[in-house]
Amino acid sequence: MDFEKIVDYSVDQAVKLLAIDSPSGYTRAAAEYIMEVCRSLGLKPELTTKGGVLVCLNPDAPEENGLLLEAHGDTLGGMVAEIMGNGRLRLTALGGMNPNNGEAENVRIVTRSGKVYTGTCQLRNASIHVNAKYNDTRRSYDDMEVVIDEEVRTPADVEALGIMTGDIVCFDPRTVVTPSGFIKSRFLDDKLSVAILLAQAKQAAAGDGSLNRRVWHHVTVFEEVGHGASASVPAGVTEALSVD
Repeated sequence: MDFEKIVDYSVDQAVKLLAIDSPSGYTRAAAEYIMEVCRSLGLKPELTTKGGVLVCLNPDAPEENGLLLEAHGDTLGGMVAEIMGNGRLRLTALGGMNPNNGEAENVRIVTRSGKVYTGTCQLRNASIHVNAKYNDTRRSYDDMEVVIDEEVRTPADVEALGIMTGDIVCFDPRTVVTPSGFIKSRFLDDKLSVAILLAQAKQAAAGDGSLNRRVWHHVTVFEEVGHGASASVPAGVTEALSVD
């Protein structure tokens, strides 16, 4: 596989991964996609107890002195902290999602049943024309709200949709690949790195390039909340490299 094809494959996989919502704690679909890609390459991925993906690129190589390459498939996001009296939602952050960066963004609210509703994250009293304190208001989740794209005006209306406290809220990644090859997207951290590892896996599966030691990939799913990389380290690994 020449360099241009490697880049094209990495970009294609990044776009596909970015289209799969996966805030920390809601990563199963992303992990299953990564496993599906690995299986299509003839590899044998495993889903770890924590929900990450572990796969060996060359299991016939000696076990000792193995190399573990790690990236993470989870992203920042939000969680419903309160259904407010007007039928709008107050959020709390998953990971370091800053409310300044979430203002005016489209979101998806994932219910326990799996049904997904859309909405918009905005400042409460969001009209600068009537809110004299609009510019001076500190953006915190206590001052923000999600307006659901449904006819809801009370907590009972919202609960009737199946939305409840603790539901995951996913922010639109807004992925764009420009004609000149630049990738613009929320959550390139760290899905672009995962895509690059998938490109390496594709090369290894095709026998394009040689690996002189056993190489493992570990895609973790709790990095944004601070843990997971030290789990599931295979026997024989003597060196780990985090790609982020």
